[in-house]
This record gives sequence, C-alpha cells and structure tokens, in this order.
Amino acid sequence: MKTDRNTWILLGLMTLFTALRWPELLPSNFSPVYAICLCAGIYLKGPRAWVLPVVLMLISDLIINQFVYRPLGYSVFGGYLLLNYALLLVLVGLGRKLTASAQPATLIASGMLGGIAFFAVTNAMSWSADPGYPKTLAGLVQAFTVGKPGFPPTWLFFRNAAAGGALFTAVIVYAIRYYGAPQATALKESQVGVKAER
Repeated sequence: MKTDRNTWILLGLMTLFTALRWPELLPSNFSPVYAICLCAGIYLKGPRAWVLPVVLMLISDLIINQFVYRPLGYSVFGGYLLLNYALLLVLVGLGRKLTASAQPATLIASGMLGGIAFFAVTNAMSWSADPGYPKTLAGLVQAFTVGKPGFPPTWLFFRNAAAGGALFTAVIVYAIRYYGAPQATALKESQVGVKAER
C-alpha cells in the first residue's frame, strides 16, 4: 500500500516531537504527546492510529529510562505509567471523533483541551495518592494551584499542558493543511491510510 504525503508529514512530525520528550529539553508538561495522540486519531486510519503513538511513547520511555532515570536510581516504569498510556489512548479516541476537514481552530482547541484533561486527571490522581496532600477540598485546591512546598506551582504545569497541546497540534494541523496532499484528494487519502472524512 502506497503511503501519501500527509502520512509522511505526520510520521515525521510525530517522530520529531517524540524526540522532544527528552527531560529538560522543554518546560515541564509543555509536551507534544497530547498532539501526537490526538492527531494520530484525526489523520491515521485503522489500528495505526492506536498503535503508532503507543509505540513511539514506549520507545522513548525505554530510552529515557535507560539513559536518564536509571543512572539516577529510579525508573519511570510504574503503575501510574499504565494510567498515562490509557489517558493517551483516550486522546487518540477523541481524535477519531474529529475529522481532518474540521476547522483548524476546532482541532487546535481539541489539542489544548486534551492537554488540560490530561493535567486534570493526572493531578487528581497525584492528589489522591500523594500523602503530601491533605485529603480535603483545601488539599485538592492546593494540588491544582500551588502544589507542594519546594516544587514549582502546579498552575505552571496546567499552563504548559494547555499551551503545549495547542501549539504542537497547530504545527501538525497546519503542516498537513499547507504542505500535505490537497483536500481534493480526500478519497485517495482514505484509501492509503490517512483519514479525510468519516
């Protein structure tokens, strides 16, 4: 099966963005992962939409764990990682509900909301599991605003998640829109693996 220009653009950007996950390369939570998963759901057909982002994340997690975290004496592999992967698959599912022909603002807003949703769920889980947070409404507010003493405030992670989701989604959407195959080839795209419409 022939792979078209849109697929190559998407794969190239997804691979580049995955490399940007290297620790301290970007601000905390200013992540391309939300856009990778959302746009895989938007632009890829079939199992590739679900498998490709997970494979990219797994490979990068293995490499980062081996060369960054393991020498420091700890591992990124724990039960919470399964939750992260499940949340990322939810973003793929959200992307499957959208179409490549949607307005760019809709797709970009979806990327931003995906980052916010990821932040909200993981932060709520952190509040519920971390003994450093009181299990009260005040503790929940603390977990979503100032965080724990000695760490950056969590509102920065919120801001970065929203901005990263929007920015990286915008790069993918506009790259495919302006450098990809013309919209007139939508039928051909649907036959070679990149969704144009449902």
